[in-house]
Amino acid sequence: MDIEDRLIRIIADASSASSALDAAAAAIAEDEQSESCGIFLMTPEGRPVLWSRSGAGFDPTRAAAEAAAVDALARVAPVRAQAGGRTLLAAPLLSHARPIGALVVERPIDRPYAAAEMRRLSRIASHIVGIIESVRLIELIERVSEPVSTLAEPPPPADQRERVLHGVAAAPGIAIGRCVFRQLFPRNLLRLDSTSRGAEVERERIRDALQKTRNDLERLQAAIAGELGEEQALVFGAHLMFASDPSLRERVEQAIAGGATASLALDRAVDEIVRRMRLVGDPYIRERIEDLEDLRSRILGHMLGAEHAPAPSTQLVVTSRVTPSLVVELHAHGALGIASELGGTTSHGVLLARALGLPAVIGVKDLAAQAQVGQSLVIDGDQGIVVLAPSARTLEDYRARTEARERARTEFVAYRDRAPVSADGVGFALQANVAFGVDIEIAVENNAQGIGLYRTEFPFLVRDGIPTVDEQVRIYAKAFAAFPAGPVVLRILDLAEDKLVPAGSLEVGRSAFQGYRSIRVLFDYPHILRDQVQAFAIAAGACRLSILIPMVTSIEELRRVKQLVASALLQHPATIPCPPPRFGAMIEVPAAVEIAADLAREVDFLSIGTNDLTQYALVIDREDPRLASPLDAYHPAILRMISRVVAAGHAAGKEVAVCGEVAARFELAVALLAIGVDTLSVTPRAIPELKQRLAQVAVRPLAQAMERILQLSTASELEQALRSHVEA
Repeated sequence: MDIEDRLIRIIADASSASSALDAAAAAIAEDEQSESCGIFLMTPEGRPVLWSRSGAGFDPTRAAAEAAAVDALARVAPVRAQAGGRTLLAAPLLSHARPIGALVVERPIDRPYAAAEMRRLSRIASHIVGIIESVRLIELIERVSEPVSTLAEPPPPADQRERVLHGVAAAPGIAIGRCVFRQLFPRNLLRLDSTSRGAEVERERIRDALQKTRNDLERLQAAIAGELGEEQALVFGAHLMFASDPSLRERVEQAIAGGATASLALDRAVDEIVRRMRLVGDPYIRERIEDLEDLRSRILGHMLGAEHAPAPSTQLVVTSRVTPSLVVELHAHGALGIASELGGTTSHGVLLARALGLPAVIGVKDLAAQAQVGQSLVIDGDQGIVVLAPSARTLEDYRARTEARERARTEFVAYRDRAPVSADGVGFALQANVAFGVDIEIAVENNAQGIGLYRTEFPFLVRDGIPTVDEQVRIYAKAFAAFPAGPVVLRILDLAEDKLVPAGSLEVGRSAFQGYRSIRVLFDYPHILRDQVQAFAIAAGACRLSILIPMVTSIEELRRVKQLVASALLQHPATIPCPPPRFGAMIEVPAAVEIAADLAREVDFLSIGTNDLTQYALVIDREDPRLASPLDAYHPAILRMISRVVAAGHAAGKEVAVCGEVAARFELAVALLAIGVDTLSVTPRAIPELKQRLAQVAVRPLAQAMERILQLSTASELEQALRSHVEA
């Protein structure tokens, strides 16, 4: 069993947070062939102290071990040291670049640590971060000391008549199935469980539900580890440690002794913990509330019979927010669709759902209060509708639409091997936006002409630690193996509050408009950029490397990034690519539009990111469904800015791509080609249909009319004018 599997097992078997750290230290010492391993954690004063250890080491060398931990944190890299006849190796523990401690191993001085062992300890350090952060959560729970009381009356149950709830279409497709909940719980079910069956029966109910929940999580970890890798499976470590925490169980049993049912006791205990967590200053602690809410949902589901609903592969999932980790879980279980009360159409969870072909509707107000576990449900990701308890007629209509979609998909396949070209001979490149291994597979299957945008954030999103260079190489290499002739356009890590958790770990601005994000963050954490660029180059091997620089607002920023990239490659001579890398600038803020001509002279290509460009130009929060409108992309300002960027790029002899989600919307794709965009980069699943539909429309007549159309004043007028040309 390798170390990643052992860490997963340790979390599952731990009886407490401290025992998990002790067992992890012992496993790491054995893996590193060391006599001792120490886990040093940061104090509030910023000093690493020995928290847990294996073996009897560090008694004569503790000062040296602490010094090595400090040195590793300062260098943001593993370091070697010697003291008292011992050789030591220390690796920093970083939660999204925020130092939280260090791993230190030691053994006799006649067995010095090799470079390969340094890299291995660094990789282990990135994996154990999640365990350590979970320990902090458990400590908080153990500080909650208020008595647990019963809950107020939950709302009455929803009725069984057909109801249509409106949200925002987030991922296309239609899904029909039965309702289950994740990350929240239908509180009306608690109303049915308000009378205690006796203290001993209620205690047995909570013990049974906790064990079933742990079993579920362990099966889920195994499934995800097999399909996506062990590091993704560790994302559920906090859930398992919560479920095993004795203090939570003690508080529930105290309430049961006072006459509460097991379900009400658990619900009230979790409510109190959540309330305390919201008051904690540490943003990471606050953002783990969703983990605890999800755990509550799972435990209550077992206690109140929700586990008897059909198997997960037949389910439509109702949740509070579409997060990447949730989508990973649903993909592993084969769920059919997802609907949420919150979220934005271009959040990373939604983009992942779209990539995996999971129909999704977001922004459905009061969904959890109205839906019921096991209830028949329709999720219409095309129109942004959720139908509760659909009638036989409604189900018949939706099944007919599903069959028609399948017939159309068969027709799209006929265009798979055709070059993308309009009906009147206007050629263009049709590439894929990818972020996940499955994206790459679908891009190959649908004959994409390369990867126009590789969103590199996802390996950082589903874990607490920063992936090592070796881990990143393994991830990016899949893209070059799939498209050896290229292009594979790798976007530099785009850190932002809507793209990286948790808030505060990199002190990234929580408002999309504060400006401290993306390359500005990396200027303050250049080691992250260094490691990623080196991983890019190693993964590319003999293939041409294309690097896309996000959120450019000035020539100075662009040149500084290029200098940092060059420096990173020189620090690791084996990564120097030949020929030199191609650089692209993302145009996604109004300032970049204004200096597009200047940027074009500095780079090899331009790529317009319409998701962020729309957000910044129209001052909307892409996570807020109240501000989502399908007409945003037709706003005159957006299309005029795209037109100006295309003109500036072509004047400099540079190609211009659009990699935002609007490129996959048919009428807008035609408009982009009419404006002169060279490349459309879209979600891989959209390629066959988009290629077929564009092959049936003439672009040149619209191109001749675009100057007049762009003078229209409103989004609705622009939409109507474009639709009239396309349908003519």
